[in-house]
Amino acid sequence: MAPTVLGIAGSARRGGNTEALLDRALEGAASAGATAEKVVLLDLRFSPCICPTSEDCLPNGICSVNDEMQQLYPRLLGCDLLFVASPVFFRGVTAQLKAMIDRCQALWVAKYRLGRPDSSGTPHRTARRKGLFVSVANTDDPKEFQGAILVIRSLFATLNVRYEAGLLFDNIERLGDIQKRPEALKVAFDTGARLAQEEMGSSRDVRDNAGQAPSTSSGQAP
Repeated sequence: MAPTVLGIAGSARRGGNTEALLDRALEGAASAGATAEKVVLLDLRFSPCICPTSEDCLPNGICSVNDEMQQLYPRLLGCDLLFVASPVFFRGVTAQLKAMIDRCQALWVAKYRLGRPDSSGTPHRTARRKGLFVSVANTDDPKEFQGAILVIRSLFATLNVRYEAGLLFDNIERLGDIQKRPEALKVAFDTGARLAQEEMGSSRDVRDNAGQAPSTSSGQAP
């Protein structure tokens, strides 16, 4: 079965620089045989984290706010690879992406308060999934991305995703600037392809190992 890749476009504008990079990463993953899906947060209607009652998700790790975020939870938990894209805003991520991340508080509760480390419905996994962060900033300050990376790492940890790679490009500000950096778009494509290929190899190893009979050190029949 082909691995599934979920791309989250978190920019505050459509067709921006991070979305272009995300598109190339997803195209790379698809070229390697993965099934790629992109979700544009601007197209979803969902609220930030607003608990209708006090400690709303603490008893069961379930968010009770009934909006389009409910459609995103199973995709976040069920994908094999997660690509998240956002430009840097005030040394963090966009409001759109931060609202989605804050709505994952219910998943944080499920994992860290209720002790359900993997709610993805894929118990065969023996290692955490891999995640990619795609971002741009309008300066070349080396500290510019640090705040956003911390937020993404927290999200990935909650989702049982390893921060595998970051595609971070500086001096990008105006719409279309990334198109002047073809090497950046190539890196995004190649990274998406590499991660998909690695996931496909990992999935084959799991299936192969599952089909092998257990060995015994003594050489005697069990």
